[in-house]
Amino acid sequence: MQKQGYYQAVILGALISALTDSIPVLSFVNVFCCIGIASGGFVTLWLLRRQNPQKEYFTTPEVIHLGLLTGLIGAFLSFVFQYIVFLWVGNWQVQWLLNAMDNMQELPPLWEKMYESLQQPEYQNFAGIAILVRNLIIFPVFTFFGALIMNKIFIRKTLKKNSDQ
Repeated sequence: MQKQGYYQAVILGALISALTDSIPVLSFVNVFCCIGIASGGFVTLWLLRRQNPQKEYFTTPEVIHLGLLTGLIGAFLSFVFQYIVFLWVGNWQVQWLLNAMDNMQELPPLWEKMYESLQQPEYQNFAGIAILVRNLIIFPVFTFFGALIMNKIFIRKTLKKNSDQ
């Protein structure tokens, strides 16, 4: 496997997982078991398989390496993209919550405290360290699962093809 193609596949998978986490409306796809982040692992293995068609599937150590590497790079890319989005539109998640609470007829008592605290200046800042730590935990896990699922699909195709022969 060529190193250049290997790194291109990993970086493209990381880019896809980072964008699905960072773009405001697109990030809602991650409500479904972080499927946007896991798609980075899918794409990485799919691209590597396209570059090397004679390789029917990947070994478990390769899947672990590819999934975790894609996730780590995706975590840092997502951090950068989220900072850019913050500079562009502000803290949109907090604004979305405040707007949703404004549109409610009556707030429960606990939510009134949360509404007041969300309006404090410290919640309007970029929570960089918290985002980076979250990304470094979530991204490698879900891109690994995405790569693992894609490899299982490759294995099934190979087994089906071999049983048909």
